[in-house]
Amino acid sequence: MARHGLDERSKDVLKTLILTHIATGEPVGSETLARHLSGGLSPATIRNIMADLEKLGFLSHPHTSAGRVPTDEGYRFYVDSLMGRRPLRPRDTAAIRTGLSSRDTTPIQVMENASHLLSRLSGSVGFALAPDIARATFRHIDLVQLPHARILVVMVSQTGLVTNRVIGLGEEISQDELQACANYLNAQFAGMTLAAIRARLLELMGQEKALYDSLLRNAISVGQHAFSDEGDGGNVFLDGTAKLLEQPEFVDMAKMQAIFKTFEEKGRLVKILNACISGGGLRVIIGHENPDPDLRDIAIVTAGYGEVGWGLGVLGSTRMQYPRVVELVDQVGRAVSEALTELQA
Repeated sequence: MARHGLDERSKDVLKTLILTHIATGEPVGSETLARHLSGGLSPATIRNIMADLEKLGFLSHPHTSAGRVPTDEGYRFYVDSLMGRRPLRPRDTAAIRTGLSSRDTTPIQVMENASHLLSRLSGSVGFALAPDIARATFRHIDLVQLPHARILVVMVSQTGLVTNRVIGLGEEISQDELQACANYLNAQFAGMTLAAIRARLLELMGQEKALYDSLLRNAISVGQHAFSDEGDGGNVFLDGTAKLLEQPEFVDMAKMQAIFKTFEEKGRLVKILNACISGGGLRVIIGHENPDPDLRDIAIVTAGYGEVGWGLGVLGSTRMQYPRVVELVDQVGRAVSEALTELQA
């Protein structure tokens, strides 16, 4: 029974065991499988097959039980080779359509609604990751004078995402001067990425004209702070984190504390999720495949849209209903993409 060439009986046993374990959360024994399998295999034959699957690393054998449970590798084989897609129920499709309409909303609200829908319809943690501002294309900037030589910077990307930042320059600049700076920056940099804008500002600093032109000097100073890479990484919206507490595999408080600590550290979580959605498309990341050790008991189903730097997905137990969750993430991702496109029109 080669590792990547399981015979049909072994595939049936593995698939049935995984589906039974997903439904019950309990180790699955040969007697139970014999009742569920249609091929008339005896419990003794099933035990032999389970022993072979365990040797291949697809199953593990808890010490306190005669049954087996899937390993991360077992789930991986199931997702890659045994799982089919499962259409969503009509009411779920309708909920996605109405919950992610672009009417009377903003891009940020679309992302928030997506994370809520993903959580509600999956029974797990839903997340949406707004585009990394460093990869966004700049459309418009507003500058507002604040007390103590500070400036409120309001940036709008081509997709309509709004980012606010307060910067300090160390010197007072009047509102009229700030308006002139904003006009210059909007005229010169609209349509460029923030990374390209930062590179262009460095070039302008080296030009002799900047030493004598007060508008250009102010625009460079404001622009360097406004377009700095501080805080780059994207905004993450999480919904339903408490639902993990309802899963029996998360009764270990130390394990849960580590997971919730990761959720609370926004910068760390954004970095993890950016890694998960990189490359675009649908991905299923299971247990030890996760880039962070504190999420090694978590499965993540993601849809990434690399060309615009955003993504969404579901985080939950490795004992999740993969066919349904994959279809859910795919459909919500498509609906979000359509809503954001309509908002840009």
